[in-house]
Parts: sequence; structure tokens; C-alpha cells
Amino acid sequence: MNKRSYVIVGAGMAGARAAESLRARGFDDRIFLVGDEGRLPYERPPLSKECLQGSRSLFSTTLREWDSWMELAVHLVLDDPVTAVDTAAGSVRLNSGIDIVADKVLLATGGVCRTLEVPGANLAGIHSLRTADDCDVVGDRLRRGRAKVVVVGGGLLAVEAASAAAALGNDVVWLCRSRHPLTGAVGGHAAAHLRSRYREADFDLIAGVSVVGFEGTDRVRGAILDDGRTLPADVVLTAIGQRPALDFLDPTQFDTRHGLSVDARLETEVPGIFAAGDVANFVDPFVGGRVRYGMWLNAQNQGQFVAGAMMGDTAAYRQVPWYWSDHLGLNVQMAGHIDETATIVTREHTEDSVSWFYVRNGRVIGAVGVNMPRDVRAAMMLMDRGVDVTDAEIADTGADLRALVKKVAA
Repeated sequence: MNKRSYVIVGAGMAGARAAESLRARGFDDRIFLVGDEGRLPYERPPLSKECLQGSRSLFSTTLREWDSWMELAVHLVLDDPVTAVDTAAGSVRLNSGIDIVADKVLLATGGVCRTLEVPGANLAGIHSLRTADDCDVVGDRLRRGRAKVVVVGGGLLAVEAASAAAALGNDVVWLCRSRHPLTGAVGGHAAAHLRSRYREADFDLIAGVSVVGFEGTDRVRGAILDDGRTLPADVVLTAIGQRPALDFLDPTQFDTRHGLSVDARLETEVPGIFAAGDVANFVDPFVGGRVRYGMWLNAQNQGQFVAGAMMGDTAAYRQVPWYWSDHLGLNVQMAGHIDETATIVTREHTEDSVSWFYVRNGRVIGAVGVNMPRDVRAAMMLMDRGVDVTDAEIADTGADLRALVKKVAA
């Protein structure tokens, strides 16, 4: 009997977890895990936090060492990206020219950092922070200290990078085009609370400005703003979002404008081709529409789930979305759908420990917590089980919200 061949394109969190889960579920045929980086699969979240500061090694982010992958009989193909998926021939082509026969394919290639399309954007010293190599280069410079650093972006990655750079003794300015940084990531209430804390930070925040160009000959020397100012810069970090890494796909076969549209089993419109992680555009039952998440937990969970789907399971993917950020001594966690049109109930335990619950029609649809992981975990349980709650029950900081879940279960 001929062995089947499953090819996983992308050796990040989703791809690695899918390979592991295929073996855990009893798949004993060939698995190819193909990555465009020369490193073993690793975790990305620490790159903008501990690894950038140097308190954690890049090696420690590795998911499995080489011998462990060999024990799983997973064929690792590193530093050789896929350049095409031939659905008619049932194969994928590598940059090296090798074709791998594929009975089924999982596309889990993650994202590509968006770049500023302005004069001087290609100067040395201007970086994004997506890969371990990015972290290695940027971290080496930041750890010397005394650099003038400009961070561009309005989300959590930007503030994490600004916080890490400042902690290393650099002169840091964080630039955001929006007048209300972080609102898109954590909602208006939590964003305002966090910005009030940033006044005590060792970096300057300038909101409501855009970068229109960079000064420098070979290396960047300054960031030119749309208000006429030029900020001195030895290092520029851009964190302005990402797009799905799907340029290798034939646009006549795959619509990749918003990621890859998949069904409830994470299978694309092309039978036998699945997608997971940052590239998967799926219907989230907790949001009620199509979404594409760039979250660590989503990548991990979808990678584990899609292994079953590739083996024929018919279950639908269902997971409350969750993500987090650690910076400036703050633990920020988000779950569900942060919708400003919902009723927002605040639970203020202390000045430094606050959570906001987003409620619609008597049910929690989202939550954000600053130094309140317990509240966010409770919110996830309430969402997962569809528990009816009142605003008063949520607002009562003396109550354990998990008791509401237990009451329903009883």
C-alpha cells in the first residue's frame, strides 16, 4: 500500500502543532514540514519581550530540538520556501526546484510585516520585528544602549518594542498615526487606561502623527513627520501590521486578499487544501462573522485542530479568541470580541487591576483585563458556555465570576 504524503507549508506555531497532532492522532504516513527560515520551529511572542531585552535566549523559544522531530518522523525542510502549490498535479514546489507529492496540504505560512511606503524606507537601521533573525539583529544594537530609537505603530507589538528598548537604556520615541493608540487592539476604555500609565514610562509617546520619510545616506539618521518635525533616529522599528504570507499561490485558484477562506473544518474551497493560523479566514461563532487572527493561541489551537480535519474528522472549529501582552510590568489580556457598541461593564479591583466586560443581550461577548487574568479566564468560560448574566453580577468585584459558570453547570 502506498504511503500518503501530507505537506505542511509553514514551520511556525500552527504548522508545528499540526505535525505533532497528526502523529498524536495516529497518522503514520509521511509528513513534510516546510519552512522558509533556517531555524527549527519556534515561538514568536517572546521576540518583542524577553528575547529583545536579552533576558531570554532565542534558543529557548525552540518548540522541539532536531532529534525530537526525527523521533516523530517528521521530514523538516528548512530555509527552502514553497514557491507554488500545483493542485492539479497534487504537489508543492520548493525554491530549490524540488517537487513534493502531496495528498493533502496545510497552508500555515503566517504573515509578512507591512512596511512604510515612504522615501528612505530601505535605509539600514530600519527594521520590522517578525523573525528570530530580526530580533537577533535589533536586540544586539538595542542592548548596547544609548541609541535614539523610533518605534512606529499603534498596537501592542509597538508598545512592547518601545518598552523593551527603553528598558535597555535607549532614548525611545513611540509614534502612532492614531490619536488614540491601542484602541483597535484593546478597546477604548482599556487603551485610555494604559495610555495614562505610559506617562510614567521611559519613552515618549507622540500620537496623531505620520512618518512621511526618513533621512540618511546609507543608514537612517532621522524620521520625518507630517507636522514638519524630524526626529533623530539610529534605529527605527516598524510595527504597522501584517498581511497573509500567500504570495506563492496562484491568484486564479486562490483568493488571498483577506487570507484564505476556509469552512468550519478549516478546509479551503480547494478539496484537500487546508489553512490554519494567521492565513486562515474563518467564521468565528463568538464573533458571528469571518475573521483572521494573528494570535499565538489561535495558531496553536488551529494547528492542533486541523490535524483531525485532515484525517477526516467532521467537527467544527470553536475556540474563544484570546491574546495577551506583557509590558511595563503590566499584564494585559483580551478575549472574545471587543465591540465598542456593546454595553461595557467595568470591574475596578484596584487602580492597577481593572477589567472591562463587553455585554450584549445579557451575554458576555468580550473582555479586557489589566493585571486581571482571573477575570479574563472567567469571561472566556462565560462566553464558551453561553451563560446569561446581568450587568450587576459582572460589576460586583466581590463576586467570583466563575461561580456563575458553576451555577449553570449544576
